[in-house]
Amino acid sequence: MARYLTLGLVLTLAAGTVPDLSSADSPSQEASATASESKPARVGITRADLAAAYLRLEREFMLNPPAADEIARINQEFDGATRVFFLGNHSEAIRIIDGLWESLVAEQQTPLERALVSLKVSVEPPVWIAGRKQRADCRVTSLYASPSPEPLDETFWLRLVSPRGETVIEHPCAVKLGGGQVVDTQVTLEVAEEQLAPGLYRVELAPKDRRPLAIGRVQVVAGSSLDEQRAANEARLARIESTAPEMIQALASCRARNQLLSDRPSEENSAQFLADLNALASDVASEIEALESGQDPYFRRAGDSWRVLQAGRREIPLRVYAPQAAEQGAAVPLLVVLHGMGGDENMFLEAYGAGIVKKLADEKGFLVASPLTYGFGSDIKNLHALIEALGYNYSLDRDRVYVLGHSMGAGSAAGLARGHGDTIAAACCIAGGRFQVAPDSPPILVVSPELDGVVPPKPLQASARNAFDGGMPGELRALPGYGHTLAVGAILPEAVEWLLRHQRTRMP
Repeated sequence: MARYLTLGLVLTLAAGTVPDLSSADSPSQEASATASESKPARVGITRADLAAAYLRLEREFMLNPPAADEIARINQEFDGATRVFFLGNHSEAIRIIDGLWESLVAEQQTPLERALVSLKVSVEPPVWIAGRKQRADCRVTSLYASPSPEPLDETFWLRLVSPRGETVIEHPCAVKLGGGQVVDTQVTLEVAEEQLAPGLYRVELAPKDRRPLAIGRVQVVAGSSLDEQRAANEARLARIESTAPEMIQALASCRARNQLLSDRPSEENSAQFLADLNALASDVASEIEALESGQDPYFRRAGDSWRVLQAGRREIPLRVYAPQAAEQGAAVPLLVVLHGMGGDENMFLEAYGAGIVKKLADEKGFLVASPLTYGFGSDIKNLHALIEALGYNYSLDRDRVYVLGHSMGAGSAAGLARGHGDTIAAACCIAGGRFQVAPDSPPILVVSPELDGVVPPKPLQASARNAFDGGMPGELRALPGYGHTLAVGAILPEAVEWLLRHQRTRMP
C-alpha cells in the first residue's frame, strides 16, 4: 500500500490514528470558583487539540471561501503544517493552522483574540453526574507561545455554558497573555446540584461580553457514572446469544459502542472526544433492549452512527451515514470512503470539507461507509464483508458500489479496484494511488492537486497516464490551486457526480 501522508483527524478533524481577570462580581453561594495556588504540570497536546484546530479551519474555509490566490497560499501553508506535524512538532502545526484560520475570519482579529486562540481549556473530572453537587478543576494552558509580542492585561471570564447556550456560572480567571509567555493556570469550579441537567456543556474562556475562543467541554450524564453503566451493560450483553450473522454483527457493534462509555474519555480516541457520551449511553441502553428481544437495533437506522465491522476475527472501526431513503427501504448506492495517514474512520464525516460528504449523501441518496483505513486496507475480502454487513441493515444497490480514497486511502482504493469490476462500479483516488492495468477493473477517476506538497503531482500523474495508456478505464483530473488535504472537500461534489454515473458491469 502506498504510504502517503495527510494531516488527519489528527484529528481529528475534526474535526481526525496519530502516528505521535482583575475585577469581578462576587460569586454566589451556590456557584463559586477559587484560583488554585499550585503550579500544575504542563498539559500535553493531544489528538483532540489538533482536531479542534483543523476542524475550525475547515469550517471557516467552507463558510468563507477565499479568492483564488488566497486558496493557493492557504493550501501550500497547510501542506507545510502537515509536514511539520509528521516531524513531531504538533505545537507548531497547530500554530500554523490557527494562523490560516485567522486569515479567513471575516472580522479582523484583535491581538487579544489572537492570543486566546493559543489556549486550551481542560476540565478534571471530564464527566459529571446530573443532580449532584460538582467540584472540578479547570486548567488553562498554552498550545503554543502567545503570538502577541506585547503583554496583554485584561479581565477574562471562565464560563460554564449549558447545552441550551445558557451561562450556568462564570468567574474571573487570571491569565497573563502576550510577550511570548506560556500560560498554565488553574481555577476550581463549584456547581450546585440543581444547576446540572444531563447534556454536553462547554467551558469557555473569553473577555467580558465577547465571544469565546478557548473552549473545553464537560459531559454531564444521567443516573450513575459511565463506568458503572458500561459494566452493567457488559453483563447484559454477555447473556445475549445468537448464531444469526446479522445479530453477530449487531452485537459486535453494540459491545464496541458500550466500550466508549467512560468517566475518563481519551483525548486520543476521536470516537470518544467527538461523541456526546450522555446521548451515546442512552442509545446503547436502547440497543441492548432491542438485542435482548432478538431485534437488530441498526436495521434501517438513518443518520450518523459509529460502529464496527466484524471481518473474520478482527473488528474494524466504522462510521456510517445513511440518508432518509435508506431508512425507508429504498435500494441505495454505497460509497466507501478511505481516509489518509494520520486520520481515522471519523475523518470524512467530520472534516474533508467540514463533513460535506453527509450533505452529498442526503442530496443524492447514497449510503456512506467510512472504515479505519489501516485495518481495511486494499483487501477485497474486507470490502465484501462490509457490503454483506451493511446489507443486513439496508437495501443496497449492488450494481452501484463505489470506493473513494485520499492519500494513503487512495492507495487502498486503487488496490481494491484493481481487477474487481465485479464488485466495484467505479473508484476515485485523490492525491495518491498506484495504478496498474488489470482485467475487469472498474473506471478510476484520479485527482491530482497541482500544489500538492506531500505527494508530488508529476509522479502521480505519470503513473495514472501509463495505466490509462495501457487500457485501464477512467480519467485524470488536475486540481489547480489546491494542495494535498484541502483538495478533498473541494473535489468531493465533482467526484461523487462522476462516480454515480457508473454502474457495475455484470460478470457472465
